[in-house]
Amino acid sequence: MGPPTTEYPSPKVLARPEHQLSRGSLSAEALKVLYRLHRSGYAAYLVGGSVRDLLLGNRPKDFDVATNARPQEIRRLFRNSRVIGRRFRLVHVFFRAGIIEVATFRASPEPPESPNDWEEAAAEEAEESTTTDRPQPATEDVVFGTPAEDARRRDFTVNALFYNIADFSIIDHVGGIEDLERGLIRTIGDPDQRFIEDPVRMMRALEYSVRLGFDIDARTSDAITAQRDLIAEASAPRLTYELLESLRSGHAAGIHEAWRRSGVFTRAFPDLPIDTDESMRVLEMVDREINSNRELSDPSLIGSYFLGRFLAIAEEETSDTGRVDNPQVLGRLRESLEPASTSMHLSNQTLHLLHQGLFALTKMRRPPDRGRQVLKLVRQEYFKVAWELYGFAVALGYISPEAHQGWKRALRKVGTKDRSDAPLKSATERPRPRRRPRRRR
Repeated sequence: MGPPTTEYPSPKVLARPEHQLSRGSLSAEALKVLYRLHRSGYAAYLVGGSVRDLLLGNRPKDFDVATNARPQEIRRLFRNSRVIGRRFRLVHVFFRAGIIEVATFRASPEPPESPNDWEEAAAEEAEESTTTDRPQPATEDVVFGTPAEDARRRDFTVNALFYNIADFSIIDHVGGIEDLERGLIRTIGDPDQRFIEDPVRMMRALEYSVRLGFDIDARTSDAITAQRDLIAEASAPRLTYELLESLRSGHAAGIHEAWRRSGVFTRAFPDLPIDTDESMRVLEMVDREINSNRELSDPSLIGSYFLGRFLAIAEEETSDTGRVDNPQVLGRLRESLEPASTSMHLSNQTLHLLHQGLFALTKMRRPPDRGRQVLKLVRQEYFKVAWELYGFAVALGYISPEAHQGWKRALRKVGTKDRSDAPLKSATERPRPRRRPRRRR
């Protein structure tokens, strides 16, 4: 196979009868945004991974839209929207079912993000207000462009396909349709340069390969080997985000194995243990939970890496009479978690839930003998994390089936659902503040 072409003189267009993507596969919210832009005289394309997934017959996790309308023009069309971003402004259109992200076509390449950029974007999305826009600084490094320029600045060819709501055609500026048919992940342009621009793309190339069952283009694969040391320079929040996305994908075991084989994982997460058979068994259990439509909290996902190590520590610090040296266990647990929590920039809340959720397992290794003990533990905010990790510990053989059944019976008696039912309140959710009733005069 020769080197990939980097010049695309004219786009390939598939008319509606030539492809299987149907409007019926799009969410009602995405269609509403696309049609309002189109009827207002703007170009409106469904873009990115959603087009790729729909052409493969998969259900996208989100729908992104690109248009020639400028951010403030988009904002005027949608009252339920907010402009976000510092270097390049996007518009989030808010619906009850989720958010549709709308971006203006741009010509400037995707620059590498700094930790501050990532944290500021996360902070903006966390704001409660959806009807007001914060003042945004000028973005001199961003140049708005044409659809062709917007496609060519993207990462991989299969992620650069556009669906045009005006005539229901698929537009391909970079050879993505051919790569989709061949099952190939290939960067747009020179792979070494694209990975230098943004090292996280190496992780995504490997992730897409596993999730889609695709091969990686030879030049792209060679560039990952040549540039993999750069992954250590990516911002910690972005790496942690990619890690959690992989854990929620239902393909965590395969993705992590691909990252490990390529040498990317140990460079990105030097403080996370993944080099044992037990680590892979836990990831396989995580995949089974996700593929069974069970939602796991972020502290539980991260805690799965440390589960075996912590339970071994707890066993070492247990006397012959079964008494656990709590201060010693807590100290060793803190020492075990500290390097990873620091390098991954985990929030204090996530670290607290992770720490307490793991430690609670020392109290659950035997069936409960008092209802008060169960009630006290269930009322703790970290109990969801503890219970999710408890299920993994049982499957690994660290906790006996008798103890597991004892705790399930106790939870039923106190009226708490176990993990096989609907999940408890997410450990990472913030409770809504209660409104005080007005006093009557």
